[in-house]
Formats: sequence, structure tokens, C-alpha cells
Amino acid sequence: VGLGRHIGAVCFNHDIFNSESFESAVLAAVNDSKILLNFTAASMWQQENSHLELIGQFGQTAVNVHADKALAQSKLSAVQTFDNNPVILDAEHGLPEKLSGNGTVYFCMKLPVPQAVKNTDTTFIWLLEYSGSVPVYVHNTAQILGNSIANALYFHKGTKTNVWRARKKISRGIWWLTAAAILTALMFIRVPETVNAEFMLKPADVSAAYAWFYGPIAKCFKQDGEFVKKGDVIAEYDSQQLRYRISMAKAALQEVETELALEQQNSFTDQEKLGKVKLLEAKRDTLLVSVQEAEWYLQHSAIIAPETGVLALSDGRAEFLTGKAVKTGDKLFEIYGGNGMIAEAAVNEGSSSILQNKFKMELFFHTAPEKAFPAEIVEVSQYPELNAARVYCYMVRAKLPENIADLRYGMRGIAKISGEKVFLGYYLFKNMILYFRSI
Repeated sequence: VGLGRHIGAVCFNHDIFNSESFESAVLAAVNDSKILLNFTAASMWQQENSHLELIGQFGQTAVNVHADKALAQSKLSAVQTFDNNPVILDAEHGLPEKLSGNGTVYFCMKLPVPQAVKNTDTTFIWLLEYSGSVPVYVHNTAQILGNSIANALYFHKGTKTNVWRARKKISRGIWWLTAAAILTALMFIRVPETVNAEFMLKPADVSAAYAWFYGPIAKCFKQDGEFVKKGDVIAEYDSQQLRYRISMAKAALQEVETELALEQQNSFTDQEKLGKVKLLEAKRDTLLVSVQEAEWYLQHSAIIAPETGVLALSDGRAEFLTGKAVKTGDKLFEIYGGNGMIAEAAVNEGSSSILQNKFKMELFFHTAPEKAFPAEIVEVSQYPELNAARVYCYMVRAKLPENIADLRYGMRGIAKISGEKVFLGYYLFKNMILYFRSI
């Protein structure tokens, strides 16, 4: 029987050593020893310095440290002093009431520290539970198994696990150093500084026409979007009232001139009429100014195109302008002329540093976002302008190539403005500062 138990202990020892981890070795030690020791229950405790931890329970894949038995065993292991000699505890010899019910007896054993292990603060306590009494063979068999279990557990914990952890720690350190080196190197890569801004297509030249005076528009002769030539009549004031004013002013002027001529002849013989002649001359001059004023209004009653180009009515349609009473200075229409089209992009004041040096611009229309159109920079505004979003922006105007088809005024998109190359670290730091300042 002794030989059989010794052979079983050797096989048991071999299985624990071949366990994949420290946790699986503890489970094997607690559960597989049931065949050789025939206990009712068993548990394995680990003590490091003053910290006591339950690491294995018989028949359990995971320990339950909050169970009543586990809490009672924890107090027992903390109060009881164990040495290399096993001890048997029952109700009369220090076993707590919670553990000694139904004649339960505990065989308690502190696993010996192998000679190869030096300067360790870790000890293992093995608690075996029996009903009634502890069999005679348990003392010797448990010591044999205890040596095997101790060798295996210290091997997994002190050699295999620590070496694996050390290797893992070293590999993590190398990984972090490599990542830091790569990140540092990336910060010194030179990349072009870029800014995205919205743009809109506008004509190269814009000429506007405003209302000369207050009055109703009789008719608008041209439609919005129509091509007109310089001098074409676009709209006309209602001039009927102006003609009445001219006729009345001319009639009054003729009457005054006739009376003035008669009084001038009589003044040669009657010196008293010289004063009346002067009054008539002043009245004539006043009426003459009224006639000239009415003629000026009549001459400007026809509103003509100042330049050749595409007509853009302020009201959108000719029908809306016809019959409308306009005020002096009201914008009536614009003429889009010139060669080619101008893309006007609004660059946020916070990103305007890119405009200080050489830069270029590419356009991506909303209608064709996959294609980039080059543009030639024409001018950059000297002062920021307040846009519709209440943001100060510098206006960058660029000319598109004339061979691009299917373009219309007012088309929008995103302009990608690329400046000189800067360090990636500077670029990221600058954008981070701008972002936090805008919050």
C-alpha cells in the first residue's frame, strides 16, 4: 500500500509540474489529492508577509472568499501558528465552532519551502477536512504530497510565472520605448501646413447699377441671367409724370420770358419798371433750373447696362422689378463680366498664418468632391471681413482655368490651402492650442 501511494505521489507531482499556470497547479493539488488522502474537503491558502489569501478550494473552479467556511478558515489560519509539522485540530483543540460541527476534524499543514527557493516571503497552508477522525496514513502521505505540491507551486510562482512576467515586462518596456522613439521621429517629419475653407464662385468683374431717384419702375426689359451688352436698356422709370413736369415748366418759362421781354421794352421809357424786370429775370432763372432738372430726370429714366456681361437682378425676376417703387440708392442689378471665374475663399482669422508665406490652393466642388481643381491666387484681403457666421475671415481670391466646363456663378465647395512644410509636432501643437482657445 505504501509503495502504491508513493507511486501515486510521483504521478501526482508530475501532473502538477505540467500544469499550464499557477492557478491550474493549485486546482490540481487540491482536487487530485482526494484519491490519495480521501478527505471530505480541502483548501489551499497563500500567505505573503501578513496578507492571507484563499487560492484553491476542493470541487470549485473559482474560489469564494465570502463563503462562511472560507471566512472561518481565514480567521483560523490568521490566529493559528503553523510550522513544518502538521497539526490536527478539533473542537477541543482550537477548531472554531463554525468549522467543528458534526465531528469535523482538520488536518493542517504548512508546505515546506524547497531548498532551491531562497529569500521568499510566501508560504502555503494546506487545510484538509475529515469527518470524525483523521486516518493513520494521512500524516505520512500528506507530507510526501506536501513536498511535491510545494516544489510545483514554488516552481510556478517563483520561476515560471516570474520569468514570464519579467519577459512580459521587458517586452512591454521595449514596446513602449520603440513606440516613443517612433512617435518622436514622426514629430520631426515635415508636412505641408494645410487649411480648409469654404469658397464660392464669383465673376472676375462685377458692375452694379443703383436707382438714380425715387419713383416707380415702369418695366424691366431683361430677364435675370440674360447676357446683355454695354448700353442696353435694362429697365425704365415711369416717365409720364416727368413729361408733365417738363411741359408745365416750359410753359411757365415761356410765359415769364414773354412778360420779361415786354417789361424790358417799357423800361426804356419808364425807369420805375426796372425793378420788375429784375424780378422777372430771377423768376425766369428759377423756371429754367426746373426745366433742366426735369430734363435730367427724364434723361436718366432709362437704366442701362454699365458693362457687357450676365445680368443678375437684385429681385431675382424681371416681374418683381416691374411696377416696384424704388428709393434713391437701391441696388437694381449687377453685371457679371470679365474673363473666367474667381473662387473666393474665407480663411478663418485663427488659421491666417498660412497666408504669410507661399501657398497654393486646390478646389473641391460639392458637385464633384472627388476631383481637385487647381486655382491661381489673385489677391488676399489686407483686413479680415466679418462673414455671415459672425467670424472674421481673410478673403482669398483665386482664378480658375478657363477650360473648365459646366461652371456656374454661386457654386460652392471646399478650398484646400497648402502652405510651406513645417514639423508635424509644431503643426499638431498649433492646432491643439487653437482648438482650446476657441472653446
